[in-house]
Amino acid sequence: MDMKSYSEMIHGIVVPANLSYEERAKRYQPLMDFLRAETPEELYRFRCCDEKSISAFDQDQIWVSPGYKMNDDFDTLLYFDREAIKSNLRTALQSENFISAIQSIGQGSEIPAPAQNLFPSEMLEAVRNGISQMDQTAITTAIDQFYSLCTNEIDINDTAIRQIIQSQKSIKFACFSEAIDSAAMWGYYAGSSSGFALSYDFRDGHYIKCDSCPNGNQCPNYKNSSLAPVVYGDNRFDATVYATWLVQQQITQKMLAERNAFALYSLFQDMIPCPDMFMGTKVLLHKASAWSHEQEWRLICQSSSSKFKEEEFSYAEKRPTAVYLGRKISPIYEKILRHIAVDKNIPVYKMHIRREESSYKLYPEKIS
Repeated sequence: MDMKSYSEMIHGIVVPANLSYEERAKRYQPLMDFLRAETPEELYRFRCCDEKSISAFDQDQIWVSPGYKMNDDFDTLLYFDREAIKSNLRTALQSENFISAIQSIGQGSEIPAPAQNLFPSEMLEAVRNGISQMDQTAITTAIDQFYSLCTNEIDINDTAIRQIIQSQKSIKFACFSEAIDSAAMWGYYAGSSSGFALSYDFRDGHYIKCDSCPNGNQCPNYKNSSLAPVVYGDNRFDATVYATWLVQQQITQKMLAERNAFALYSLFQDMIPCPDMFMGTKVLLHKASAWSHEQEWRLICQSSSSKFKEEEFSYAEKRPTAVYLGRKISPIYEKILRHIAVDKNIPVYKMHIRREESSYKLYPEKIS
């Protein structure tokens, strides 16, 4: 897999909210083609031997979690340049075109159509009259006041915006690895080799059972799942453009709420659509190079279901293709897992250290 090309492709996919379904599909197509060709035959999920993990194996459940439950402090945490947002706002407000547009409204020019559709004519006329009575100094002062209001909101909402993906429960994910032979993975996530791992075949593109609906709309709630490898790097993914849009949404919501006009928010969303609906996934797929030994892929699940959004943990259904036992697993857990594997008619492997091998690898040997 050419990870450099994959990373460039991920960064290059931009999906504005105002695109048609067909246009969105076209934007995603390079990623779909890549995954069709590059998804491994097996991806592995490492588990400790406890009641929840064994029950999930028995019931073909893959449990997905929100970003704040991950063991990496940076996982799904939005990074953006706050001062760049302020600077861009200042530049836009101080531009000759913006100031001229404000002045022309006061001089009788037509108010932009979106504003006419949103607000009563009496209100717009009052705004026009107010501007007409303002000289250059007053207009500059009003713009400075608006800039101060916006920058204050940026500072107030900084932490909330950075955590907006990490904290929400409407997008959850599960982690898999390409490396069944990794002693680190068995040590970190499988009880120091006393647990087990399950292998999954995601190559058919139907990542979870719910995806198998013939037309995808048999349920009242929107559902979506996707699978992709993690991009590792030394610098965090820059989401300044996306954060700028989030700031705009926060300021708009506050201004409308203060004027008892929050019902108009959906109309403002149409006027300022999300610049990239793929951004949440991009942020979720970036991790520090220090984690690259995990060779991680992520199954990402989203749903509009109120239950899904309220749950801290949710599950997707997917049958594993094999079970791998840690080399230090207890006899009773080995017996339980092998019994479940027989019911599912899937093979069982057990990990071993080959004394004659010089590499730091564990090797699976089929035992049933």
